[in-house]
Amino acid sequence: MTSLSVFLDIPKTPKEIEKLQEEAFLTDTDDRKVILQRRELVSDDGQPWVPPPVRRVYLQIISDPTRNYEPQPITGSTEFIRGVTELALGKNSKAILENRASGIQTVGSTGAFRVGAEFLRRWYNINGKVSACIPLPAYDWYLRTFEAAGVTDICPYRFWDSKNMSLALPEMLEDLQNSPDFSVVVLPTSCNPTGIQLANSEWKQIADIMKKKNMFPFFHLAAQGLASGDLEADAWPLRYFVSEDFELFCAQSFSANFGLYGESVGNLLIVLRNNEVVIRVRSQLEALVQGKWSTPPAIGSRVVATVLNNPTLYAEWKDSLKTAVIRLLIIREKMRERMRLLGTLRSWEHITKQGGLFAITGLTSDQVDFLAKKKHVYLCINGQINISGLNATNLNYVTQSINDVILKGMT
Repeated sequence: MTSLSVFLDIPKTPKEIEKLQEEAFLTDTDDRKVILQRRELVSDDGQPWVPPPVRRVYLQIISDPTRNYEPQPITGSTEFIRGVTELALGKNSKAILENRASGIQTVGSTGAFRVGAEFLRRWYNINGKVSACIPLPAYDWYLRTFEAAGVTDICPYRFWDSKNMSLALPEMLEDLQNSPDFSVVVLPTSCNPTGIQLANSEWKQIADIMKKKNMFPFFHLAAQGLASGDLEADAWPLRYFVSEDFELFCAQSFSANFGLYGESVGNLLIVLRNNEVVIRVRSQLEALVQGKWSTPPAIGSRVVATVLNNPTLYAEWKDSLKTAVIRLLIIREKMRERMRLLGTLRSWEHITKQGGLFAITGLTSDQVDFLAKKKHVYLCINGQINISGLNATNLNYVTQSINDVILKGMT
């Protein structure tokens, strides 16, 4: 038998820049090092934030000697699906009252996008192919997921105006208008990668174009409640599209707002024309997930369902989200004020106009690279930072480092 592997000639996948940055941070021995490219909401101690009621419920579930170890249904428990559907759409949503909204539990929002994209590639082929409109600069993550699902006709649309440090609404509307009719449009809401919080009037303009072009919305509702501190406000865009009679998908994630990063709890929410269509679509989605993970993880979804379906725990959880958002807003204010006092030759108003976990600083890739190598401050290559990574210990150092990079031309 040959000693050579049949996979000998397979090339090694190159690591992404963010992964290389993370590895550099872990091996960095400088005491001043700071990492601001993490995806998790972290507390002042740098550890992932977990709402107090979630922590208590989690400990109760894993220590319960009578806990049932039977696998969950393929599409997730009824209590979980009902709870997260009502969370996203509101208990009085006409889609829920008309029994035309449902969902399937997935492995995080990535699993929701992958399953949803595969379903759309197979069944949503009105033009003979599926076109997907994906926002910039969140392009790469969505691109990989859709391409892995077999959707190759990708139409990027501009979302971020790097010159004015704001939403590129005219460009976004233009790109959507020029995209193929019946395209699937990925719509990040709540805690999106740029930190931009679109006004209701702007969402209405987007909906108008999509309705005229018969486009299919695929929302990404990540960290609901952590953008504004208001669960209903963060879900307003999704609920508006439902009120406008769109059929749509929505990938929900419960990692940040429940602190369940290691549990990968997600949901693919579906809102369709009537209950008969929901039953048909859900049966196809069930067949897809059965060939991927057979049955979804149980503990995380039980935690979510318990909190959402218990009025006392639910109220405490909502208050926890508000407290976390206030902390993020205070950090943004402190960062902006610190940059102003340092006399950095640019405006930092965009930091406080953005919301949620993330912010775009406006730093170039060269400046980001310099910060990592010379200042031991690690950002995403596009200048994005996780606001929660800043605290009383490192804020002055990080802002001084950014100021030095800008004023001194990276010398």
